[in-house]
Amino acid sequence: MDGRLLKFFIAVYEQKNLTRAAKQCFVSQPNISNGIKQLEEELGQILFERHKKGVELKTEAHYLYPIAKRLVGELNSLNSIFNEQEFKNKIKIGVADGLPQEHKQQFFRTVSNLCESIAWTTNGIGRENEINLLVREWKNEEDLFLPLWKEDYVLCIPNGHHLLNKEVINLKDLEKETFIHCPSCEAHQQCLSILNNETNKMVTVANCSSKTETLTMLMAGLGVTFLPKAFVDGWYGFEVKKFKGPKYFREVGLSYPRKSLGNPAILKIIEYFSKNELKVNKFEDFGYYLKTNL
Repeated sequence: MDGRLLKFFIAVYEQKNLTRAAKQCFVSQPNISNGIKQLEEELGQILFERHKKGVELKTEAHYLYPIAKRLVGELNSLNSIFNEQEFKNKIKIGVADGLPQEHKQQFFRTVSNLCESIAWTTNGIGRENEINLLVREWKNEEDLFLPLWKEDYVLCIPNGHHLLNKEVINLKDLEKETFIHCPSCEAHQQCLSILNNETNKMVTVANCSSKTETLTMLMAGLGVTFLPKAFVDGWYGFEVKKFKGPKYFREVGLSYPRKSLGNPAILKIIEYFSKNELKVNKFEDFGYYLKTNL
């Protein structure tokens, strides 16, 4: 439908007079009359009864008016959506699966405050991105890497498990225990090496394709597992226990080819995090959530 006809209709409805409506729309009265006639033909409804002093509003006009106002308002807003918000910076970023929400949201919040008016395009990690937020082991060999945070892996024991009675768990305690593994995890091979060499009696109950699935199996009580500390914070159905044995961790940061520094926004991000830590405070994040959602 022609948006111009809806504007004509709104003017006639509000002015209740074709002459005044024509002046409001900066057109001639015949244009208004023909426009209303065309609209009525398209709708198959009579909207106005014409008389010498103006027009009388029909029931159909009362029904159409709020709809027409909304549609015309949306049409008028299209230009402002693209014109008023002129994004000065554009960044194509890949974000790895299994990273903690608190860290990711603090990263994007910090960068958005650092660089005004950013238009983000987010993807899975890959070479097509200008920059990637990922675990160090997953970066392309030729890319540069700037670490943002480290996460220790912790031993997670499901509720009701007999090992929860021990204050500290060592490798010997893990003999014959059922383990949930994530072969795609950056620390999987290291974990297998430690457990197999030391206990030699590890039982695998599940091999999961992601940390999220591993967490689900853990919460379901299928077995024990190692997961990044920040990743499991706030979930239920298990406990993190002190572990006396080999420690391992993952390092998360920004991976990027040197040519990406040609993007002024990315250069600014790299310069900032080269000198400043990514600070994550869960209580501040919760306060921010309440502030913006209540």
